[in-house]
Amino acid sequence: MSPPPPAVIDAEGRVLRLGRKLGEGGEGAVFELEGEPEIAAKIHHQPLTPLRAEKIRVMATMRTEQIDRLAAWPTSLLSLPSGTPIGLTMPKVTGHKDIHNLYSPKSRRTEFAGADWRFLIRVAANLSRAVATIHDARSVIADINHGGVLVSQDARVRLIDCDSFQIVDGGRTYLCDVGVPTFTPPELQGLLFAEIVRSPNHDNFGLAVLIFLTLFMGRHPFAGRYLGLGEMPIERAIGEGRFVYGADCASFQMERPPGAPSLAVVSPAVAALFERAFARESRDKGRPTAAEWADALESLEGQLQRCAFSPAHWHFGGLQACPWCRMEAVTGVALFSPTVSSGAAAHFDIDSFWRRVAAVENPGPAPALDGRDSRAKLRPTTEALRFKQRRARHRLYALLLAAVPLPIALFVNLPLAARLLFLAAAVGLYFVARSLVRATNDTGVFAQKTRMDLEYLEKVRDEWQSMAGPGRFEAKRTELDRLRAQWTESRDLQARKQREREDHRHSAALARYLDTFDIETGMPGIASSRATLLESFGIHTAADVTTAKLEIVPNLDRRMRETLNEWRGSLEARFRDQATPGPASLDEALIEREALAEQLRIEAALRGSLQDLQEIQKQALFARVSMKDKVEEARNAYLQSAADLKSVTG
Repeated sequence: MSPPPPAVIDAEGRVLRLGRKLGEGGEGAVFELEGEPEIAAKIHHQPLTPLRAEKIRVMATMRTEQIDRLAAWPTSLLSLPSGTPIGLTMPKVTGHKDIHNLYSPKSRRTEFAGADWRFLIRVAANLSRAVATIHDARSVIADINHGGVLVSQDARVRLIDCDSFQIVDGGRTYLCDVGVPTFTPPELQGLLFAEIVRSPNHDNFGLAVLIFLTLFMGRHPFAGRYLGLGEMPIERAIGEGRFVYGADCASFQMERPPGAPSLAVVSPAVAALFERAFARESRDKGRPTAAEWADALESLEGQLQRCAFSPAHWHFGGLQACPWCRMEAVTGVALFSPTVSSGAAAHFDIDSFWRRVAAVENPGPAPALDGRDSRAKLRPTTEALRFKQRRARHRLYALLLAAVPLPIALFVNLPLAARLLFLAAAVGLYFVARSLVRATNDTGVFAQKTRMDLEYLEKVRDEWQSMAGPGRFEAKRTELDRLRAQWTESRDLQARKQREREDHRHSAALARYLDTFDIETGMPGIASSRATLLESFGIHTAADVTTAKLEIVPNLDRRMRETLNEWRGSLEARFRDQATPGPASLDEALIEREALAEQLRIEAALRGSLQDLQEIQKQALFARVSMKDKVEEARNAYLQSAADLKSVTG
């Protein structure tokens, strides 16, 4: 990799001097230009091929005002003083951050403080509009992924790395030769991108993935736990259409990561778009377009309501409970920054609340069902009686048929050999007739029905114990007791954390330091698909690299675990060699926010669990009325089948 030149020449012959480096990627680095505050220069590590240089010249002529508002579109080809093409100029994007910093919960709380789910939906809608604009210009993004999207604090979106887009000029198509597998549609998995003409339908898959990551807290739609044999990397799951959150996920043997929300958190219209986008037949039938996404997401934002217990939570109004409260309760991670004062949690009266909990009475054991054996009183059904009668007739016919040769063998004057022959014929006819009787009067039908009725009875009895018994109620009550203890502890959380900060200031500062190293961008050499899998299971930064969290990630081999632990260890060593921890004021503000978030999270979990407890009690009492007849019917059906079986086999 050669050092960047001190100066370059644009298409108009102007000499431009490079300033401060703004960033660097695999292809090249982006620099400021001296005296050009609105323009940046992308300098490639290697000289451009003639085809790539021609592509940039063509793109510069395709610019429109609308494209410039949404994308860092190439404005001019840059060359070395020798005339060798080396890069391009483009609008300088300021005040924007990588979309990955938005959809990852940890970085969102620092990089986009105050951003709630409304903000995420608005960003996803703006992203859809940007992609629609590119498609309207007869271009395809092709390599659509999180690294090519920047977001501002007011939810505006800018597309970058536009020189890799696939464009059409006249009758010529300039292809895109790169792609990220975790955003690549199934029909293109494993193919050579440089030889493929991509379509908007291919873009629509990557767009749907990026929207899903944004709305579902960084969870990838194809990253989950595979219940079959062998490994299921994201690329293979994409190729086989194993959408983890879809209606068919069970048939695909896929399970969502722990704590991940279901597809029901979005509106039915948006959920239907995700199902279409990731369906196996979408290759031929087409995926939702960017314009469709923009309309559906705009509608979803208008259907949101604020959580009654956590002011930072907004959710789809068609849900009975806030999904983010439940997700925070399961994962222990605050999804959104609290923007309320300390008084917001002070109004919660735990004693008054607990009196409401105590007022919900335990339904007690399920009533005993009538266990009397009434088989002696049951008469065989008409079907069983007809079976016995039919079998008796057939047996009589068999005896009569067998008896036909007997008079000849016994009373007709025949040689001994002939008599024996007729006698053998009588015996043979009897056994043949008996076999036919058994074949046409098989009792297996009655035995099979008895087995099925017994299996159904056992299933209904299990349902009775589950729904009418106290098990679910007692488990939920135990959960409430645990939450109450946590809430009591959380009241002293801020003071305790401040004491811990004084006692363990080094540990607190280390945790903050490790949280600044993102798995996707901070760990050298990690594959994008592997980073996406880790993030889908809650490992976003070096601070998350712990034994407990690594254990829940499926198919994470020993070498990868060691690599992750070594990476964290190297960062801890670097921290020890650096400066002292940050200022106390920052610690105190962070502690206060964390304490508030913890109190509000537990309060929301308590309220939600009380609602669950009340509902479970109602369900148990209702089940004792509604299911009793069902159990008795199943029991009587089994007893009748058993009586029929006994009758036909007796």
